[in-house]
Amino acid sequence: MSIFSKIQYINAQIVDTERLLEMVKDHPLMSIGLIEKIEMLRRELEEIPSISYEPVIEFLFSGNAVSGSEGIKSTFVSKIISPIQGLVKTQLALKKYGKTGSRGRAKKKANNDLYLTALPTGSFGIELTKIDYDENDLYDEIETSEAMKDVIEMIKNTAESDESFQSLIESTPKRNLSYLKKFLQEISNEKSILKMDSGELHVELTNDQVDAAAKRVSSAVEDEDELFLKGIFRGLLLDSNRFEILDEASNSISGTISSDLDEESLIEYDRLFLNKECLIHLKTYKIKYTTGNEKTEYELLEIRDIK
Repeated sequence: MSIFSKIQYINAQIVDTERLLEMVKDHPLMSIGLIEKIEMLRRELEEIPSISYEPVIEFLFSGNAVSGSEGIKSTFVSKIISPIQGLVKTQLALKKYGKTGSRGRAKKKANNDLYLTALPTGSFGIELTKIDYDENDLYDEIETSEAMKDVIEMIKNTAESDESFQSLIESTPKRNLSYLKKFLQEISNEKSILKMDSGELHVELTNDQVDAAAKRVSSAVEDEDELFLKGIFRGLLLDSNRFEILDEASNSISGTISSDLDEESLIEYDRLFLNKECLIHLKTYKIKYTTGNEKTEYELLEIRDIK
């Protein structure tokens, strides 16, 4: 249960107990017990930390996606879990190895799977938790929690305004826009609200806000595709997560490196292919900005020998 949910639950208990106390205030024994319970609940509130780094994220839905507080469509869950997983994984990679340049740990393969650990109600939703941790990485749990909160903020900014979404487009890996598009469109299709919790962070979006967010992402990400091209690998920068190649017409192409590539693979690419002709596997994103300008963004997926 998130900090927000715990506070809401305890406050509701306090209100209910105070009402009961008002009803039996003339009864000496009952009133004493109720006063003690209220004091105990208030102590519990004071003991709740202001920040939590528990790597748990919760989503609640409504509309056609759920049946009251009884259940949620399995087909809907199967469609939204993959983009949620992708968003958290990409943000976690940025936390660990991204733009800060403080690469104190090697970028390596890790188990970033999230587990479905609960089905919270009110109306109905899902809880996803990271259970497996890297025992050699003291920051893994904290960074996963921060990545989950980043994902909630990202969804909130997408729904907030054109200006906040424009800022998001410029700062986030384009793969995140693809995940956002899939996630928000599924919720919009079901005419659902969206409530999100992780640690102390709580965000609620109305059905109209979800629709607006889905339309913003869909209009920005006009097309995405994958391609293989022959070119010369000019190198990569691990700290900034960037690569550069020259295509067969000597045009320079640069972009981001997929979070799926570990540091060992990247070092091997550098050793085998630097300044050599090779086959380069890219993902392309055609992005349309609010100014009307369009730009193709590239993500490096793999480098191979030319056969």
